[in-house]
Formats: sequence, structure tokens, C-alpha cells
Amino acid sequence: MTDSPARTYVERLASSSPLAAAALAVGAMAEPSVRKAEIAQLAERSGLVLAHSPNDFDPHFARPDSRTAVCAQQVYRVLNPEQAARVSLLCAACERAAEAIARDRIHQMRLAATEAGARVCTNPSPTDPEWQDALERLTGALDFLAAYDPVASEVINSAAQEIADELVLVEPTEGDVLIAELAELGRHAHLVGEGGVSFLILAVDLDAPNEPTFPYGRPHVLLYAGEQADRPASQHREPWSAHLHGADGEYVATINPSFTGGLNAADDAARVAREVDQWLRAFCGIETA
Repeated sequence: MTDSPARTYVERLASSSPLAAAALAVGAMAEPSVRKAEIAQLAERSGLVLAHSPNDFDPHFARPDSRTAVCAQQVYRVLNPEQAARVSLLCAACERAAEAIARDRIHQMRLAATEAGARVCTNPSPTDPEWQDALERLTGALDFLAAYDPVASEVINSAAQEIADELVLVEPTEGDVLIAELAELGRHAHLVGEGGVSFLILAVDLDAPNEPTFPYGRPHVLLYAGEQADRPASQHREPWSAHLHGADGEYVATINPSFTGGLNAADDAARVAREVDQWLRAFCGIETA
């Protein structure tokens, strides 16, 4: 007698044996999408792949280079990513073995992170291949632990946030970037503020000393990036503009009135520093560098 074509594959599978029926019943107790996610996460955590055995219906876990499942069943086909993503039933013995493998893998990653971290902290040398290798191993171990170790992930993520906060605090401002570009051209600019607006001031004289008060009372240039020149460089949104003022502080001319493009902080600073230097050299009758 053959199966009725009206019955689904699941119905035929359930009627094939009491064991299959029991497995389907247990699997049905969990939300399929939740169960699929649990199995997929366990595969990643343990470093195993899903595979089929010729002896039963349930998928098994196996090591990527093995023809035997972790429960000792023979493997005849490894599931591709699309097939693996649909798996919601799993060999119970394989699941227990995978959990044990995952726990051991987490333990080994903790040891690896400790060892690599010790090397990274000892005589740091970014040009040393051995140090670079230790840093790469440390990064890989921490990435794994952050994703799969509940205990370590909290510490790692908290430390990562603290580091990110510190980086924000030490990030150069828009003004810092432009001051550095002008310094490369031999010019000294200084961050100043007035009425809630911050900007840079630069003496017209190429030989001006690096003193914040020197430009006042002399011809000078004021440089603006909107109303704030002390924002973090990553927040640079408005292009720098430069304006020549006389010794009495009165406005004389805008040096770069036509620029309306959008550049990052570094490129925009390089642009306006070059334009200001060339314009002032021409204005003062100095040969362009």
C-alpha cells in the first residue's frame, strides 16, 4: 500500500515510526523560527555544520572536514546555507555534543585572548610581525567571545563602549585639523570665540610668531566652519570660509567666496589652507611656495 498523495510530507514522516512522531511532537512545542535560530546559533558557536545521515530523518552536527557526525552517525550530505537555515529539528545526541564543544571552544578562546592580550601589552610594536599576529589573534578571540560568551561579552562590550567614549573625547576638532594644515604651510592659526561663535584667526604676515594675541591689531584672516570651529572633525558639515580683515578689525574681502562643495574635514581643511596661503602670498607679493 502506498502513501496517499493527499498527505503531506510531515504527515507521512510522522507515520513512518513512533520515534519520528515523537521528534515531530517535541519540535512542534517550540516556535519554528525560534528553534531555527537556536540551531543556527549553536552551529556558529560550536563551529559545526549541519548534515544528513542515511539512517534517519533528523539533521546532525558534524565537523566541517568530517564524514561522521558528532553522534557517530555517518554523514552523506552537508546542508548548504539555505537548507541549514530551514532546520528546526535536530538529533538530540548531536545537540548535546555540540553544546559541550561550544563550551570547550569558549574556554579555549578565553585562553587565547589572555595569551594574545599579554603579548599585545608587552613591548607594543605595530611594525613587529609577531605583535601584529598577536593583535589579530586577540581581535578574533574577542569578537568570538563578544558574540557567544555571555559572561565575557558583557565585559567586552562595556570596555568597548568606554574606549569609544574616550575616542570621542580625544577626537580632533575641525579647527585642530585646519590649524595643522596651515602649520604645514608655515602659518599659525588660533582658535578663538566671540558671542557663542568659535572660529580661527590667522595673521596675514607669513613670518608672524606662533602667539595667539599677535594677529590682533594687524591685518588678519578669520576662518569659519559655520558657527562652530570646535566641533569634532567627524561632524564637519559646512565648508570653511576665509575672510580678510584690516588691522582695525574691519572686513576687507572674502578669500574663497565661490566654494560650495561638500568635503570631509581633512580634505576641506587642506583645500582652504592652500587657497588662503596662495591668496595671501599673491596679496602680499610673495612668491608662491
